[in-house]
Amino acid sequence: MSKVVIDLGTYSFKFAFGTKTYSFEPQEIKCSEYGDPYNGKEITDLVGFKKMINKIFETLEVKPNTCQVVVSVHVHEPYQLDELLANYFFNELNVQGFFIAVQPVLSMYSCGKLDGLVVELGKNYVQIVPGRKGWAVIDAIKVAKISENFEIETITNLIQESINSIKESSHEILLQNIVIAGFNANEEFEDTLEKKLNEIYTDKKIHIMGVENKKMGRQNSALIGGCILSVQETFDTMWITKEKYQEKGQEVLKAVYTVPEEAKF
Repeated sequence: MSKVVIDLGTYSFKFAFGTKTYSFEPQEIKCSEYGDPYNGKEITDLVGFKKMINKIFETLEVKPNTCQVVVSVHVHEPYQLDELLANYFFNELNVQGFFIAVQPVLSMYSCGKLDGLVVELGKNYVQIVPGRKGWAVIDAIKVAKISENFEIETITNLIQESINSIKESSHEILLQNIVIAGFNANEEFEDTLEKKLNEIYTDKKIHIMGVENKKMGRQNSALIGGCILSVQETFDTMWITKEKYQEKGQEVLKAVYTVPEEAKF
């Protein structure tokens, strides 16, 4: 069965088939061509949004009812968007399986990590997202708007706030697994951030990384992580089916954001 991964961005939707390797070319359609129907937090034009999704399946030359679909989204206030997406993909597209994942967690997967701290740089925002055993630690997420020139002090302060909200015994594993992702992520920023963090955490080792395949670019890390995750055998039990969604409704969507006890820091 085909696995389709769709990365919902504010400015474009990226998509690809699930794969265990990096040997694929991410495809993309611009939101502006469809009237900007999605602003990163909510769907502002459902008709335009559906046209974009239909275009994705048309481009991939695959029917939705033969696929399992992972949709990656910004960290947001669940669960209204999730419910709308689930209703659309199940009731109108009749997909065989569905899963919603937050983009920073998928960026960790793109680097082969389950534990770490994701620094995601959008066009005008930064999000700091700790991850534990493949789950986002929702309570420790920090988000702020930033300028085009990267206010490094703002970012390092957010990192400190996020790390300090988690027990101290876990700080080292976070600092040794910092994943840089997002539209504005680049090696120059990576070097600057590493220097600043070394000044703050003088007694700890800092290790910063981006997606292994530089050609893909850090701006594609969520899509890459989703493609890798979707084909893992260990992920098979995570798919939400139409029957499960009809039976449990919003409860099954909330489970996506509920970190199991054994995965908590």
